[in-house]
Amino acid sequence: MATLPRLHLHSNGLKPTLAMWLQTHPYRQRAHAIECRAIAAHRYVYQQHGTDVLLYWYAQVRQLGEHQYLWGIETGMSPSRFVAEAVQWDIVILADEETAWLQGDGIVGVGYADDAYPPARQRLHFWVAPLYRHPRTTDALVAKVLPLYFDRYAVLWGITPATRHAALRAVRRWGFQQVGRLPQSETDDGVLVDGVVSAMTRAQWEAQTSYVNGE
Repeated sequence: MATLPRLHLHSNGLKPTLAMWLQTHPYRQRAHAIECRAIAAHRYVYQQHGTDVLLYWYAQVRQLGEHQYLWGIETGMSPSRFVAEAVQWDIVILADEETAWLQGDGIVGVGYADDAYPPARQRLHFWVAPLYRHPRTTDALVAKVLPLYFDRYAVLWGITPATRHAALRAVRRWGFQQVGRLPQSETDDGVLVDGVVSAMTRAQWEAQTSYVNGE
């Protein structure tokens, strides 16, 4: 009869080498669904709030290495260039109601729009902190942001790199419809890729919201 291998106790049932690899893996902190009732959407106003909160957001995104993808190589590489651009954007900051969000505490998401044609249309972008990038959490956060933009614009639209499949799925869940494709119009990891254009009207959003609320 063959001798069975001897069992050894390991941390969390894993061999030490595997446990160490998981501790250093970039995706070790995967997002989980997080309760969002305490998170509020705050409309940023430059004249009222100043630029400190923008620099805290810049530092957060820069630390993650997402600045070039999010804002482009010129704006994303320079804090002064970023602030000069950002004060012109229509920004909504998502943060815990009880935190000092103006000092950068508790910022979990930011919606920003940079191509307004009021009251007709606005191009919208969205960023969420890594631990909040769970579909159910992101959906709840976006639902807090969209009303503040639809108060001002009849149509919201955006462009997503065709290679960002998770982002495209999220955009569809939020109610945006794909309306076109721009060849080689976006940059993803330094490579030009097609951009998928998505849009949603205020009427579509209101109909969707009424359906979800059972009205």
